[in-house]
Amino acid sequence: MTFVQPEFLVFFAILFTLYWGVRARVAQNLLLLVASALFYGWVHPFWLVLLYTAALLDYGAGLAMERWPDRKKLVLIVSIGANLGLLGYYKYFDFFVENLATALDTVGIHNSLAPLGIALPAGISFYTFQSMAYSFDVYKGELKPRKTVVEYLLAVSFFAHLVAGPVQRASNLLQQAENERRFDIALVRSGFALAMWGAFKKLCIADAISPYANKVFSVDAPSTSMVIAGTLAFSLQILADFSGYTDIARGVARMLGWELMENFRHPYLSANPSEFWNRWHISFSTWIRDYVYIPFGGSRGGFWFVTRNTFAAMVLSGIWHGASWNFVLWGAYHGALLTGYRLATPRIPKAWKQWAGARAVAVAIMFGFTCFGWFLFRELRVTRILALATQNPFAATPEQNLTAAVVVGMTLVLATPLFAALAFERWGLPKLQDSPWYLPVQTAAWAAFGLGMFTFARMSTNDFIYFQF
Repeated sequence: MTFVQPEFLVFFAILFTLYWGVRARVAQNLLLLVASALFYGWVHPFWLVLLYTAALLDYGAGLAMERWPDRKKLVLIVSIGANLGLLGYYKYFDFFVENLATALDTVGIHNSLAPLGIALPAGISFYTFQSMAYSFDVYKGELKPRKTVVEYLLAVSFFAHLVAGPVQRASNLLQQAENERRFDIALVRSGFALAMWGAFKKLCIADAISPYANKVFSVDAPSTSMVIAGTLAFSLQILADFSGYTDIARGVARMLGWELMENFRHPYLSANPSEFWNRWHISFSTWIRDYVYIPFGGSRGGFWFVTRNTFAAMVLSGIWHGASWNFVLWGAYHGALLTGYRLATPRIPKAWKQWAGARAVAVAIMFGFTCFGWFLFRELRVTRILALATQNPFAATPEQNLTAAVVVGMTLVLATPLFAALAFERWGLPKLQDSPWYLPVQTAAWAAFGLGMFTFARMSTNDFIYFQF
């Protein structure tokens, strides 16, 4: 089940009514746990076995660390190994077999290795990382192991964040599972508005631009102008799609009295790579920072030491996204960007930094770097990446340039609601928030979102992009 299926509206309406119809926190938690199992196992019930295996493994690891503190490092290693083994088998085993077979063929060794065709369970990258973080936090003494299994399972499997994040911290969700929750109409209204905006971004922006991006990347020999246009379209698609999912997740959670962490803060307004990762997929980037980059040594060392840690963290980020070499390349590219900016920034003349238009220029440059990264991310074939990146940029027919212009035009048109929302957030909302016009404007916005989704949404919607990760 996904957030934009009609079944979900029925599911959530029933859940919302039953959830706020009971007063006891324990009853609410049990109801949410059952509802989350129904949501996740709607199509593939077997996925629940994997989910609860990972969750119970780390739940048991936390209790074992408390009981045998002198062996907690061994328990942590077992926990991490089991989680990575589960993730590795379902996400990377076929990739490993394919590359091993290719390597053996290259050196002339005949083999009959073939991938098993293992289906990737939705959300496995998210819930294994979140569950592992619990073991890390207990090991470091930052979190006490929980005794109540229902609350722990709910924190891991809560349907709002389960399939595509945000990657929640165990301490945050466990505390909310343990606290009393009371119905608050202001939170319900706020959550509904956030969910409506997220659904609008998904259905009316991401799904509307996706055919243009997909068409460009499916052409056998697109011109450079077409590739640039298709990459711009995909840059809009992935932002609207992923931030749309996050907004729906945060919105439905808020309507149930839960608060999920913010995952996006206008990432395309970043002036440098560090700022980008503080604005894009924040829950995941902070997870990588806290559980990979800092434990490796972080920035506490010389240039080469920091560079090693940066590349390790970013390449791992790329591998996390999928079993394909283009994701490794994408991660290494962002590692190189971070390193390059670290070298270049101190050498920028002070007068340039103080220039009034400096930030606007920096944002434009960073957006260009980000888009090239999305080109690496979207094109799965490394050989094709090399071919497209090195072809003659001026070798294009009038038809190809016209196609590129149409795609860019559609991208700009469909990006208009995002520009309008940014302007309203910065200049309109602060003035309107305490005004008697706030509620009428909010209601009108809901009506506009609903009309837009009813009018422009396609009958068959695409899965959220991050479901494949």
